[in-house]
Amino acid sequence: MEYNTSNETLQFPEYGRNVKLMIDYTVALQDPVDQRKSANAIITVMGCLNPQIKENPDYKHILWDHLAIMSDYKLAKYSPFPVPLRDTLNAKPLPVPAYFGDMKFPTFGRIIEYLIEKAVSIDDPDRRDNLIKTITNHMKKTYLIWNKEDVKDEVIFNVLEEISEGRLSVTDEGLKLIDSADFMKAKYVRNNQNNRNNNRNNNRNNQNNRNNNNNTNGNQNRRYYR
Repeated sequence: MEYNTSNETLQFPEYGRNVKLMIDYTVALQDPVDQRKSANAIITVMGCLNPQIKENPDYKHILWDHLAIMSDYKLAKYSPFPVPLRDTLNAKPLPVPAYFGDMKFPTFGRIIEYLIEKAVSIDDPDRRDNLIKTITNHMKKTYLIWNKEDVKDEVIFNVLEEISEGRLSVTDEGLKLIDSADFMKAKYVRNNQNNRNNNRNNNRNNQNNRNNNNNTNGNQNRRYYR
């Protein structure tokens, strides 16, 4: 009897042991034409066994990369895409720099400061204005989420200038941010829906607990009177 524990560890367990056997069979083929046909057939099987990968627009590239790695790059020559380098497979990602400086406006979060710095570095006026519009809309949404009172667009624009130290400003005088009433209404509807879902789940859990308790008590009574 052969157990998987005695076999080599699968690099991609989602495809299973049979795909690895198919790859080994294909590598052993001598005819390049048969090898190419078999490699394409394996790609089709891999896509069926891992269907969620098709959500990626470049899923075929990913499948061919997986095939190249599992075949120890012996079938990489049939890939229509550039294959990953061996040296990059086990390379550790670069550390993410941490920033511990004080925020001028903690309400808007650190990401707003990063986006503002990115907008400052953009030379194209149209791209910069579009990013400013996105930033200010996000700032207003964030404010409305954490505060009950309304906020005027001019206040958001002034905060943008203060955070950017005057390097960014709204040049479009007709710029209108999201409507506060519409956003708060959508927030109210979303919160109510979440509360209803939570209540429904709690009621279902309570009913299940009651059923389990009744079954347990019934079993204990039967044992007592037996």
